[in-house]
Amino acid sequence: MRSTERLGKNDEFSQIEVHRSCVKQRGNMWGGRFGSRLVDGFTMFIVTAASLTLLLYVSYGDSKRTYEQIHIEKITAHARLMQSYIEKFLRDGLPLRQYAGFNTLAMPIVEGEDIDAAAVYDQVGREIFAAIDKLNPKLPEPPSAVSSVKRDIAVEYGATHYQIVIPLRTRFETVGSLVVSSNTDVVSKKLRATFHPLIYLSVGLAAVFAVVFVFALPYLPRARVPWLQIGYTMSFVAMSVAVVFAIVGLYYEGVQGKSRASVVTLAQRLSDIVEFNLHFKDFEGMPRIFSDYRRLNTEISDAALIENEIIQIHSDATKIGKKWSADPRYFEFNINLSRPDQRERIVHLVVTVPKDAVVDRVVRSVKNLAALFVASALLAGLFLQVATSLQNFRANQFSPDAAEPDRASAEDAALVMIKPIFFLAVFLDSLTYSFLPNFMQNAAAVAGLSVGYASIPFTAYYLCFAFSLLPAGNFVERYGPKPVILAGLLLATAGVAGMYMPIGITELSILRGIAGLGQGMLLIGVQAYILAVASPQKKTQGVAIIVFGFQGGLISGMALGSLLVNYLQPSGVFMVSGAIGFAAIFYTLLRLPRVNDQARIASGLVAAARRLVRDIRDVTSDPEFIKTLLCIGVPAKAILTGTITFAMPLLLVQYNYRSEDIGQIVMLYGLAVMVATGFASRLVDRTSNSEQVLFWGAILSGGGLMLIGLMSPALAGSGPLGTGALIAGTILVGIAHGFINAPVVTHVGQSRLGNRIGVNPVTTTYRFLERAGHIVGPMVMAQVFLIFGQDAMVIVWIGIGIACLGLLFVARNFVQPPVRNLPSEAL
Repeated sequence: MRSTERLGKNDEFSQIEVHRSCVKQRGNMWGGRFGSRLVDGFTMFIVTAASLTLLLYVSYGDSKRTYEQIHIEKITAHARLMQSYIEKFLRDGLPLRQYAGFNTLAMPIVEGEDIDAAAVYDQVGREIFAAIDKLNPKLPEPPSAVSSVKRDIAVEYGATHYQIVIPLRTRFETVGSLVVSSNTDVVSKKLRATFHPLIYLSVGLAAVFAVVFVFALPYLPRARVPWLQIGYTMSFVAMSVAVVFAIVGLYYEGVQGKSRASVVTLAQRLSDIVEFNLHFKDFEGMPRIFSDYRRLNTEISDAALIENEIIQIHSDATKIGKKWSADPRYFEFNINLSRPDQRERIVHLVVTVPKDAVVDRVVRSVKNLAALFVASALLAGLFLQVATSLQNFRANQFSPDAAEPDRASAEDAALVMIKPIFFLAVFLDSLTYSFLPNFMQNAAAVAGLSVGYASIPFTAYYLCFAFSLLPAGNFVERYGPKPVILAGLLLATAGVAGMYMPIGITELSILRGIAGLGQGMLLIGVQAYILAVASPQKKTQGVAIIVFGFQGGLISGMALGSLLVNYLQPSGVFMVSGAIGFAAIFYTLLRLPRVNDQARIASGLVAAARRLVRDIRDVTSDPEFIKTLLCIGVPAKAILTGTITFAMPLLLVQYNYRSEDIGQIVMLYGLAVMVATGFASRLVDRTSNSEQVLFWGAILSGGGLMLIGLMSPALAGSGPLGTGALIAGTILVGIAHGFINAPVVTHVGQSRLGNRIGVNPVTTTYRFLERAGHIVGPMVMAQVFLIFGQDAMVIVWIGIGIACLGLLFVARNFVQPPVRNLPSEAL
């Protein structure tokens, strides 16, 4: 029986057409092999260079955004210092046009390299005063905010200049605005100086890796150590370390430069007092100048004027008269104000900045880089595996010692070739997950609808996903997996790329439904392809492709999308997702082998629907199946779609978390699922006790949700304690779902119902019915937010409910000891 089954499988596999990319050479065999190695080396160069370029690109974007913010904060500090002096004049009841000291105030600031001009405008936008750098740079038109200035500071990002607009107020009203202009080249030049050497380093590392690969290729198949993967990892780690050091230096210099510039400005205003040999104690209001300076420069810890090592003026009045002592926890900026001919009077201006101000910027960047490292490593590792598999298949297929192609190598190559397709399909959709809930909520608000309508696009996605499974399976039976995969890719790509257009919530819901149809068709097509090309010994590897594709695509997409949205905006991310989708379609057309199966089953969609209805009727009559479905399966899927990917991003935006933080927190969920799934599957296979694993999955899921809910302002809040609880809770929910995703299939398959009507109908019907959790999750959370308010406290109560369902699941034991273990699937 087994030999016959194996023969049938080989006959089926012999129908796979893998397009050959080279021809066997009978002449100079060494030259032909070396030429093939050069092609493989070039492939490795492209794969490595592409992954390192991705690392650089996102690092550059994140660094530009952060360093740009540091630069704008520096310019704003200068502008606020000028604002304080002008408003002091205005609050004495004098008109803005009579302010006589503007040039004296502005020129020391404008003569620096950071600022090109400073100007004052009245209420209707007419220029009153202006100070321009002596190089006479070309300035942009006045920003539109000068004629509609508000109480808040406005920043306009122009093509050539950043323009900071600060309102000027009397005691009663706003009478004008101060505009400070800084050339964008200041930031661009610094970034180019930092990242240009890294571009050459990335090309060099990719070239070295490719050259070593070419000459080491004949020895790699015989080596037990995976030197290819080790070499690639070393290249990637070396590049990451170089990027981290470059960014640390960039931020360190930026934060210090910001503080140093403000110190120099203050020193210029104080130097005349020392120059004319006057004493600071004779001037009224000096302590207020220092306290105002400390208030306007929030990163400053202390500002002190020291004369002969004794503090004369300090932003903290309790330290006046004491001796100055340095603190190693702070950066110290010390400017000597003394005249060269006065040795008996040594005057210093000292300003300190906590080192934490620099460390916080660096830690944030390193955190982003760590997430980027994981995402890029998954992407690059995937394509590296594809390139390696093709190389091994080509080497075996066209070896002079081989009379016919190696069927095992062809099978491995066919399985590997499907990996990027499903991975990229999940990846292009996951790029939007960190900002999509807030994007949909804004679209609902623009349409004049309540925020509850933001759940409709998510519900449409999962509803169409579920209802596409049955027709997709029928189409696979009729036409084979490749056309279904292509159709699914096209729909998934169109559903995401179409959101680039300026459309309303109704159109967005339709597009999400189209994307759901595409993703459902892709899942069925990929599963059918794996079943067609994988021998019985490779079925586990086939299941792993789907697990890796879903979780790896989710992790990479969340990490990269949350960073890209900061400087591409949602529309740019939608365009990137569309480009990735079309690249995946092109790859599928060119590289995916076609399965020619002559024994097509054409029973029809109606017959398949009748089978499904019959199976649903059979399984819903079993109490154990219903208990597993309602207490474990459906709640787990509802938590994923309703809480992790819908409610939690909305709450994090509301609690002022950055977009990259949101993506990285959700990414932790995917990582935890990947780690826990393998452990839970082995545990169930070893102990045959799936019920206990599912119970702990439900309990841990409830506990994780309760921890997530602690970020509510009514509990721990969004401070360090609340953030720590949020991270721990997200990881715990991921571990819990790892305990559920695979064992729950084994559990229903090993039940009495599975023994009575068959494992395949039970597990297939269960997979279909548990999609109800996907569908109702966002809808339920939207209604909960409408009724109880958009607050994380509701997640605590949901967690309690999930834990109660876990207790209900084991309240009565309907399960007999299983006869044997079935292979665990983790989909």
